[in-house]
Parts: sequence; structure tokens; C-alpha cells
Amino acid sequence: MLAQFIANGLVNGAIYSIVALGFSLIYNTTGIFHIAHGAVYAFSSYIFYTFYRNLNFPLLPSFLLGLFSGVLLGIFMEILVYRPLFIKKASSGIAIVSSIGINVFIVNLIALLYGNETKILFPGVQKTFQFGGVILTRIQVAEFVAFIIIFSIYFLLLRLTNFGKLIRAYANNPTLLSTFGVEVSHVRSWIFAVGSLFAGIASCLVAIDVGMDPNVGMPALLVSAVSMIVGGIGIFESAVIGGFLIGVIQSLVVWQISARWQEAVTFALLIVFLLFRPQGVLGRRKRIEEI
Repeated sequence: MLAQFIANGLVNGAIYSIVALGFSLIYNTTGIFHIAHGAVYAFSSYIFYTFYRNLNFPLLPSFLLGLFSGVLLGIFMEILVYRPLFIKKASSGIAIVSSIGINVFIVNLIALLYGNETKILFPGVQKTFQFGGVILTRIQVAEFVAFIIIFSIYFLLLRLTNFGKLIRAYANNPTLLSTFGVEVSHVRSWIFAVGSLFAGIASCLVAIDVGMDPNVGMPALLVSAVSMIVGGIGIFESAVIGGFLIGVIQSLVVWQISARWQEAVTFALLIVFLLFRPQGVLGRRKRIEEI
């Protein structure tokens, strides 16, 4: 039984990690606490649902259209909302309030168009695979494999390509980067595109597994933020550690106590890290002059 719950936690952690990678990419580069990341998450899954269930498109094209719509939404948020604030050198508080407004608008628009009830893409029992004493559904296996592929590509992009160099340079000093003739606005658009792509991939996979409702993005956003903090702010890949840690702990809490305590334990973990290791698992302590 323990092995089964740990396996479930690892699968959940894989999804958490994909969303958290996108959220941490945006935060670690632009400094924006992108609350509307949750709206991108919900929006992608509903576009996927629209094409697959309402318009009868095949599964793969519908899935890709869901991802594409999330990417476009993320880019539009950057161009229409965040970029003007960046140009005006607005405070981070204004950016957070703006992000909350975007999130509320999109979530309520989804609820208006689709209703508040849960939408299911694939009713019925899914095919399962058995690995020793552990049983996983086909979509759970796909979720974990998707994480491995995505994280591997993401890691290689950051470390071995010019795109990764631009991302890290922008995170360190966007003003200095612009003096070298780099169009900073284009870099920001790419950052939001990739971050939103990760949110879309996770949301569409989860939609296949358990369906979606208009408020599905907020829990994903909160877990992403906690994962980033637990893993270590400023380190792009560290959110994966937080994501898997939260996934396994939540699963064990379900096993030993109740599913109602999952969110409470998540925020208890956040409080513990803020009190005793605010730099996260991979972060390092900074001197005052470095802050």
C-alpha cells in the first residue's frame, strides 16, 4: 500500500513540477509573481475540451491547440499588461494586482461560457499497468514520461543553447542585456511563451485524467509557488524538487489522514521552509550586501 501511495505522489509531483517550472521561469527572470499562470492553466484545458468534445477534433490536434492557446494567452498577457508596467517601471505590487485581475476575469469568463460543473473528457475506467505491487493508469504513466521529456529538454535548453544564455542573462541584468543590442521585449515574450506552454501541457494531461472546472488553475498556481520557494528561488530547475516533495507528502497525508488535509500540509511545509530554510533546498544564504 505504501508503494502505491508513493507512486501516486510521484505522478502528482511530476505534474506539479511541470507547472512549477513554468511559474519559476517567469518569476526568476521577470520578477513577476504571475498569479494569472493559473488562468493560463485553466484556459488551455478548456480550449482542449472545446476542440475535442464540442468540435469533434481528433485527440492530438485538440491537445496541441490547447497548448497553443495557452502560449498565445501568456504572450498576450505580457504584451498587453506586463510590458506597459515594465516600461513605466511600475512596482511589483502593481504587477501582482494586475495579475490577480487577469486571473479573475478569465476564470469568470470560463465559468460564464462553460458553467461551474466539472467537465470530463474520458468517462469510464482507464486502462491500467501493473509494476510489481503498483498500479498506474495509462494517463498517469504518460504524465510521468511527459515530465521526464520536458525536464530533459528544458535543462538542455538552459545549459547548452543561446536561448538559455539569453534567459540567464536577462535574469541577471536585463538593462545590461539591452546594451548589447538584444531586444528585451522579445526575450520577455519567449519567457512567457515557454512558461505558459508548461502550464498548458500539465493542464491538458490532468484534464484527460480527471477533467477540469473553472477554478482548477488556482490550486495548481499555489502548489507551483510553494514548489519554487521550497526548491530555491533563483534556480530554474529547483522547482522540480519542491514539486516532487509536495506530491509525495500530499499522497502520504491522504494515506494516513485524509485528502482534506492536502492543502494544509502544503502550506505547513511552506511555513517550515520560510522559518528554517528560506533559501530553499538548493539555494544558498546571501550576505546583506548581496540582497
